[in-house]
Amino acid sequence: MTPERAAYDVAILGGGPAGSAAALSLVQVRPDLRVVLVEASAFDGWRIGETLAPGGRRILEGLGCWPAVVDAGAVESHGTVASWGSEEPYENDFLFSARGTGWHLDRAGFDAALIACVESAGVEVRRGARFAAVAREPDGKWRLAIARGVERREIRSALVIDATGRTAAFASRQGAKRLVDDQLTGVAVLCRFDGSSGTHEARTLVEAQRDGWWYSAAVPGRRAVFAWMSDADLVRQDGLKDRQNWLERLRAAQLTWKRFERCTPDWPVSIWSARSQRLHDVCGEGWIAIGDAASAFDPLSSAGVIKALYTGKLGAFAVLDRLRGLSRGFDRYRRYVEREYAEYRATRARFYGEERRWPGSPFWSRRTD
Repeated sequence: MTPERAAYDVAILGGGPAGSAAALSLVQVRPDLRVVLVEASAFDGWRIGETLAPGGRRILEGLGCWPAVVDAGAVESHGTVASWGSEEPYENDFLFSARGTGWHLDRAGFDAALIACVESAGVEVRRGARFAAVAREPDGKWRLAIARGVERREIRSALVIDATGRTAAFASRQGAKRLVDDQLTGVAVLCRFDGSSGTHEARTLVEAQRDGWWYSAAVPGRRAVFAWMSDADLVRQDGLKDRQNWLERLRAAQLTWKRFERCTPDWPVSIWSARSQRLHDVCGEGWIAIGDAASAFDPLSSAGVIKALYTGKLGAFAVLDRLRGLSRGFDRYRRYVEREYAEYRATRARFYGEERRWPGSPFWSRRTD
């Protein structure tokens, strides 16, 4: 390992919306802070998470990033359509929402736009680098090993913000345990709207089926995402990583298939974990977890991006308190995440409980028993 001796007040691990929101919030309040953000990717691949719920624009305006997000491409969404609990679809219109409309995003472009804002604000960003190891020094500061390819370097930081997503890579090394509620898994394909298909859909579509549910959403560049959501064991059992099996499942969903027929899929199928989970403790001595590292919601909530932005801001404020020698910020943040997750679980149970057409289905019975 090559010593670098770079020292920072705060190191942020992860450059998604949560990490970017934390970085921007820190330097907005304390421009003098030495902040580094470490991100493993180069933002050059497709990322899941296409929906910015109403209210997200207001947060991004406060962070000074909304113009950059618009330039990166964002499709305004005026509501959702759902076939849930009944074959008859119903609409939820954002027109009269006090928080405004929602937005469909190209997540790779969105995340890259936020990182560009972070760099413009004076935060050091290390792209293509990943957190590899950690040790605590006698003075209480963290010594972090950051890897880029085969090269490793060390940085020192007084505080660490874990924004590494569902893996909670830093927090888990500090003994933080994940509390997991289900094994929901997404199986998705990115598609291109055909030139003759007219304008693409401006609403997210959700359609319940016997062993799970479909969602589809438009993204910038005349594209759309189609995703099957079910439990990991059911996805494996049905072989849904195979494109033909995936297509057969899709044909059974009348509304989603009708939308899909106007598209050309870009194979292969992508699979990712979408389970509901939270850390038993979201902060400890000298560290705090934000975004999906702290708690992760079912995509049915459409809250992933806005929750990441909001907890990024709250986590930053807690860190600012800690830098002043105060513990109350961490205590408030811990209570907030616990309360938010309890409210989410109650809402999730209520929504899944509305679908009673398949009482013998393992997927639905696991969520209603």
